[in-house]
Amino acid sequence: MSIQIEFQIAGLIYILILALAFFKKVKWDSLQNRIYKLLLLAVFAVLILDIASVISINHRDEYPLLNDILAKAYLVAMLLYIFGIDCYAITCTMSKGLPEYRIKIKQGVIIFLGIAVLVIIGLICANTLFYTGYGRTLYSYGLPSDLIYIFSTFSVAFVIFIMTLNIHNIQLNKMFSILSFCIMEGIIAIVQLFNKELLLVGFGCSVTMFIMYFTVENPDAQTISRLSHANKRARELLKFYSTANISRKSMDSVEKTSTFFQDACVLSLDIVDFARFANRMGIERFSKYLSSFYDRIDGAAETFNIEKLKAVGTSYMAAAGIPEENRSSASELIHFAVEILSMLKKSNDSNGMNLQVRIGIANGPFVANLVGTQNFVYNAWSSAISFAERLQQNCQPNSIHVSEDVYMQLKDLYKFDEVPESEYEGLGRQKTWLLDSAKIGI
Repeated sequence: MSIQIEFQIAGLIYILILALAFFKKVKWDSLQNRIYKLLLLAVFAVLILDIASVISINHRDEYPLLNDILAKAYLVAMLLYIFGIDCYAITCTMSKGLPEYRIKIKQGVIIFLGIAVLVIIGLICANTLFYTGYGRTLYSYGLPSDLIYIFSTFSVAFVIFIMTLNIHNIQLNKMFSILSFCIMEGIIAIVQLFNKELLLVGFGCSVTMFIMYFTVENPDAQTISRLSHANKRARELLKFYSTANISRKSMDSVEKTSTFFQDACVLSLDIVDFARFANRMGIERFSKYLSSFYDRIDGAAETFNIEKLKAVGTSYMAAAGIPEENRSSASELIHFAVEILSMLKKSNDSNGMNLQVRIGIANGPFVANLVGTQNFVYNAWSSAISFAERLQQNCQPNSIHVSEDVYMQLKDLYKFDEVPESEYEGLGRQKTWLLDSAKIGI
């Protein structure tokens, strides 16, 4: 072949096969998954423009303007691909339960990188790109090309820094796939430093996308992983309901084993002034509204890895850190509580209502078991549960009232307002705290 496009053609074939396999399958929708889709399109554009620019550079004397457009478009596509990898790496560190201020910092970093990309695109368009050689020895150089190398080098260092900073919060397969970008960029930079005519960048991008697909973004692997996780949780929860399918006649003869949790975080929620709303709306209409609200809370509970304990009348109880212990259970439960108040505000605004709730959160050991022999229910007992109920009873509407144990776990992550020490029945005098109202936003 008279021009150097073998690697680009091979990369293009790989990406077409990969895109066909990826887009035809059902996928779990996630932020990383959406970024990966855009990365696939970006690499496709990089390879097409790479091939077109190599051909046009060979005919730059005949079509100088077209050649300049194609060559710079290739650099812009490459820049957007690298920016996409940076965004993918950042979003992989945004785990559930992450404090809001850290999420805002990461969002700010993405915005900063986006502004930098726009500035670089402007510089690429405004500056001259130079070319040398013909046939299999051609390549481009100048400030536009240098900017891409500089941004690429910065991105490799940035991604490594992000991975190192969040090494305990990122799954191994995600870390491997992201670091593969750094490895490929490093290898390509070294090879092309000594062999400028070897145009390997587009091919390296396609290889990186293949590695990401087979380690993280394979829809089949994602489905298997999530199903395995769901099955594991189902097996754990089966301990709670192991006697649920036993007939009522034999319930008396069944030994109902209790489940003990060493350290869980418990949330107690109650609707404020239920009777007034029920009388105004009618008990049947209000019960449907309340049922819909609880359904949305259940959906949020699944998102934040929260286990619903029970919902009776105007009360709702949930816990974090069960059936598996979780060091961030208090943070997850705070996020869940804030999400409840946010959903309530949206629901009130759309329905012209002023429904309010009180929320109490405490932590500690508790025991759970099935109770009763007819219409039996799942129930739990502990001083933490009692404390959470009393905390929600002793706070203003739309407030999140937490025990001192919960405060001590979260004081470095959130702002709290101290509540004067009070006497709690069976618990003695306790110092408690309210989550700062600015955090709640209601």
